[in-house]
Amino acid sequence: MDQADSLRQLAASGKIAKAPLRVYAVTSGKGGVGKTNITANLATVAARAGKRVLIIDADLGLANVEIVLGVKPRYHLGDLLDKGLSIEDVLVEGPPGVKLLPAGSGVQGLTQLSDERKMRFLQALDPIEEMFDLVLIDSGAGIGENVLFFVGAAEEAILVVSPEPTSLVDAYATVKVLSQQAGVRTFNVIINPVVDELAARGIFHKLTAVTGKFLEARVKHLGYIPRDENLHRAIMAQRPVCEMFPSSPSARAIAVIAERLLGDAAKSTAPVQGGMKVMWQRLFRESQAAAVG
Repeated sequence: MDQADSLRQLAASGKIAKAPLRVYAVTSGKGGVGKTNITANLATVAARAGKRVLIIDADLGLANVEIVLGVKPRYHLGDLLDKGLSIEDVLVEGPPGVKLLPAGSGVQGLTQLSDERKMRFLQALDPIEEMFDLVLIDSGAGIGENVLFFVGAAEEAILVVSPEPTSLVDAYATVKVLSQQAGVRTFNVIINPVVDELAARGIFHKLTAVTGKFLEARVKHLGYIPRDENLHRAIMAQRPVCEMFPSSPSARAIAVIAERLLGDAAKSTAPVQGGMKVMWQRLFRESQAAAVG
């Protein structure tokens, strides 16, 4: 039995099917660590397990998710904000039924969203509460204003870290800023790419040795992705590795991470202020803080 079969059985048993809409933001301290590829593949595994999945490409103006999924959108988020299109008009379907809200490539006007455009964005997203079970926000790297907005709007962050020393330093800075300025309290860490679990645990402990000493954020080890040439082949073919090479080491690792993520969400007993309500609250906090300032 593969991990997708396991997830389908969980869904059929009702253990994860009745969970409210979950919103996760996938982020990283630096670029080039595989954040977008991980987002696309987590969405693919969840969709194959029967979940209704939406990816919001929040790396505005750079639009990489559509490349990984191998789709060519007609519209993008800018059209949603400025041309009066509905969310249904702009969404595009990728494999295997994953829906994508594209960011738009080379659109300079999207790199800095005004409060008014943020409000229009959130209003446009209002229908998705009933349309999806899982939303993955593929944010930009670093700690820019758009990253603070999108990651702060999610329930939890998924932080992708590479073994490079610069990635660890940037990951610490990301946890610090997102926890202190955006109100993010939980960071699920994925190490990518790495030789094995032992090496991944070592990198994770280096990160938590610093975050645990100076920050109050909760940092959890979600999993790791091994070095795998199949991952590169899938990227070049513009297909998720979990679709193209489902038995490859990287695809199996991503499936384990997806099962862990969805299982944790289903077992959560904390009150969930889920879905787009979290985004609304985030925007209102920003507006109030700006007014006071």
